[in-house]
Amino acid sequence: MNVQVRRCSQLGRTETKVPRCPCRRPLVRPQIVAAAAAQRTAEEYSQLLLSSGDDWTKTLELITEVNVLRIDVEPRALESAVVSLASGGQWQRAEALYRQLQSRGHTPSSGTTTALVAGLAGSQQGQRAASLLGELGGLGAHGGTDGGLGPAYNLVTRALARQGLLDEAYDILTRMMKAEMLVEASTFTCVASSCMNAERTELAEEVLEMRDYL
Repeated sequence: MNVQVRRCSQLGRTETKVPRCPCRRPLVRPQIVAAAAAQRTAEEYSQLLLSSGDDWTKTLELITEVNVLRIDVEPRALESAVVSLASGGQWQRAEALYRQLQSRGHTPSSGTTTALVAGLAGSQQGQRAASLLGELGGLGAHGGTDGGLGPAYNLVTRALARQGLLDEAYDILTRMMKAEMLVEASTFTCVASSCMNAERTELAEEVLEMRDYL
């Protein structure tokens, strides 16, 4: 290695300059460089995202490339990525991508929303999941017998109960009943048992009465 020695005339000291090592690793990720060189199209990226399935690490690599290269992929491909990241426990990345879809004027499907809610609920983010559902118009917009976001509301109710947020869980449960939304048996059981564990016997009895009423 060549070392350059330079004397500073003003300060009377010698400075040593070591040239930058040519073998130093680049800051740009190799995957991104390879993708740029390959010049994949937006349709190719969309297909890759749709085929990544539950492999959230692959999904994350693809989404990183898409964002860095500013490639506009299909909304359904981004929805698939949300599901992949959420199921992989990457709820923060999944929610950010979900918000990105919304900012583009796209309304994610109930399946995608339910997957994100499941990811939030599984990460002890019940209140965040409930807030997300509240932003989508409330129970009145998703009730009925066709399913919709019914599974998501059941997930949120159970998550809140497990976190000890019993009043919030009971509130959603009663609103689901009023909206004639399908309440799963496991939701009644979870809320009632959580109430019993917290020594809130009266609330547990009310939940069981609601179950028996159905």
